[in-house]
Amino acid sequence: MTDCVYMLGEFARVHGPEIHNLLLGFSSCLLGTMSYGDSKAVFRRRCEEIGFTAEVVELIVNHGLDTMAKFAFSCNFSPGSSDESPLIQLSKEIFKRAPSTVEMSCVRRLFSESYANIAADIKNSVEATDDMPTRKLAPAERAERLRVQQRQLAGINISGPYEPGDALVDRCIAIYDADRIQFIPWDICTSREHEILHGSKRDQTLTFDSTGALKLHKQARVEPCSTASEIQVRYCLTRRALAMEQANIVSFQNMEAWSEKMMQARLEEPPANYVKTSMKQLESADRKLFLLISEKTREGIKCNAQGRPIDAVFKQCMESSEVLSLLQPRPGGGGPTTRPSEGPAAGEPPAKRIKGGGKARGKSFSKFQGTTDSFVRIPKELLSLGSVAATPKGHRLCFSYNLKSCSNPVDKQRCSKGLHACAVKGCHGQHPAVECTRAKRE
Repeated sequence: MTDCVYMLGEFARVHGPEIHNLLLGFSSCLLGTMSYGDSKAVFRRRCEEIGFTAEVVELIVNHGLDTMAKFAFSCNFSPGSSDESPLIQLSKEIFKRAPSTVEMSCVRRLFSESYANIAADIKNSVEATDDMPTRKLAPAERAERLRVQQRQLAGINISGPYEPGDALVDRCIAIYDADRIQFIPWDICTSREHEILHGSKRDQTLTFDSTGALKLHKQARVEPCSTASEIQVRYCLTRRALAMEQANIVSFQNMEAWSEKMMQARLEEPPANYVKTSMKQLESADRKLFLLISEKTREGIKCNAQGRPIDAVFKQCMESSEVLSLLQPRPGGGGPTTRPSEGPAAGEPPAKRIKGGGKARGKSFSKFQGTTDSFVRIPKELLSLGSVAATPKGHRLCFSYNLKSCSNPVDKQRCSKGLHACAVKGCHGQHPAVECTRAKRE
């Protein structure tokens, strides 16, 4: 690929400066939104690190050469060529005088580095495969995107729990590069604080490369964040919206409007004989929204002359009946409930209190205090997690669901064995006990 770019440079040097606009447009089409070659922040940082003064950097940028992609094709010169008169002429046009020896050395270094980086970017875009590691933003480009977002969204303090983590932003960048929308789970929408405090782990797996050879693949993995409460989920949704806007996938306003709609559905009081919208329903609606967006953006999600393709169809997908129906409260509240076979007889009031629910009686028993002389057998796996037999209101819990072995659908509110809720004491969320983060902490 380097030889290809060298041949393009030689072709431009022979056929005159008119061909450079064509080459520059060709390289931009290949690079798309390459964060390094097309980043203005990275270009400024490299100019300063190479040795240019602030005044010289402004002269270069004011000349229209504000990225490495533009600078690499700014004259009919290629590194290694014996005739560098085009590069000298370009330096005179930028400085409006004859450059010094030190300035020419910096110009040569900047031009060679820009040329090499653009060649590498074009090669990576052409030879991209599915098993390639996620491309990471350069630190200067990452900081610049955050500064731009902070200026645009003055009403929100993008720091602390609101600042999206680097891994989340890189994942959104990878989605944009793939030109296909993907659902981003809530628990991986980590904050920068979470990444700093918990660090990341490197998973090693054996994979096959494009040639069929077996290789060891290392991938960084960040510990997932907690989504046990509404406020934690709300933070995750805000971080996801900020990261997706930094990656130029969708506007923050659209994603924030969808997050508000989900939270309103969750906090809204249901009608009589209906239960409140569960977090599982919110997740199902969120997945359905991404699925509809993917159907509407089959031609790609990259920004074009008309704007972001997802922004054009987002409101239509968000207000579709397929999505809104999943946010509606479901029947079940206030009506008769099906009691498990080991529970009290029909017509008896539910138990009001449980003593020793998280402690073993003998080895694997706990006493259910709702009725006299009734015992509930709790599996050892759940006892080790601090589980109880029923909720504080006396509703029995399905142990099979908490062990992820229930034959009934997991999205069902209850089955004949009890409620489908977490059995960990003090939690009772919409997830099995074996996946409860609170149990792991205890």
